[in-house]
Amino acid sequence: MTSATSLLFFAIHLACISTGNSSESFVKLECKTEYHGVYGQQLILGCIVKPVVVDVTIITVTWKRMGAAAKADANLLEYHKEKRELTPGFTFAEPSWNKKNMNVSLLLTNTKMADKGEYECMVTTDVGIATATISLSVTAMYKSPTMSSSPENCIKQNTGVTIFCNSTGGHQKGLIWWFDEFGTNCTGSAELVAKKTDDTLFSLSSKLTVLKATYSGSTNYSCTVHNTNGVQEGKASFEIPFVCSAGSKDDFASDSTTQWLAPVGVIGSLVIGLLAALLIFKRRSVQRARRQSTFPLMSHSGHPTDRHHDDEAEGNAILTV
Repeated sequence: MTSATSLLFFAIHLACISTGNSSESFVKLECKTEYHGVYGQQLILGCIVKPVVVDVTIITVTWKRMGAAAKADANLLEYHKEKRELTPGFTFAEPSWNKKNMNVSLLLTNTKMADKGEYECMVTTDVGIATATISLSVTAMYKSPTMSSSPENCIKQNTGVTIFCNSTGGHQKGLIWWFDEFGTNCTGSAELVAKKTDDTLFSLSSKLTVLKATYSGSTNYSCTVHNTNGVQEGKASFEIPFVCSAGSKDDFASDSTTQWLAPVGVIGSLVIGLLAALLIFKRRSVQRARRQSTFPLMSHSGHPTDRHHDDEAEGNAILTV
């Protein structure tokens, strides 16, 4: 009796093992093993249930973090018998997902640097259980830089000006390069400060000092932002705001023309005035010389001629001319 009972239990145990193995063979979970996300963007960790039989029903789906980054007993996504529990920022990739939908992919709505690590997806169906592990890495690109200057505007020629270039968002310490409008690399004359922000990203701040800003030199400078591998991720340009209007070279040329025309006009006026004074002086000298003669002249009629009257008439005629 005892041997018969033992034999019965052994047979039942073998049957259970056989049933479990055959159950697991009816369903598979196909997932890409590695994903690369970008900070601030959406990302889908794709997983598809591949059943061997038809008309399979999903009973449970769980997505969770693995390793040191995982929180105890905390799933990012959990579905069990029509009930869902979602962690903010994580959901099914298909909004209309249901228990007959074999696409159990996970959507990260706003990828963060802290999201990198190992993920595990487990699916329980009415024909078996399947699991898969995914590795996620996250990178962040620097934003387009912004530029400014000190002084901010109305900069006079031959005075110093400091130009600033700032960028944020990189996941590793980056670089800022400087160029003038002639393509000369000015990075060696610039200062760079890199700081880590609260979200584990980096902010870059660089400044370039132009000792004597002039129109004859470079008036336009640009800065480029590069990641730790030297790949450019952003660029900006800046024109020095000189005092004349908006700092255009046409205004400078106009001002230069005005500057040399003004003294020429003054000199021309002086020359004209001197010539007029000399002409008047000469005419008066001629009149005085004629008035000094007191001898009367005889006309053809034998009467004396009024020399003084004739001189005045001649003088008036000259002045009239």
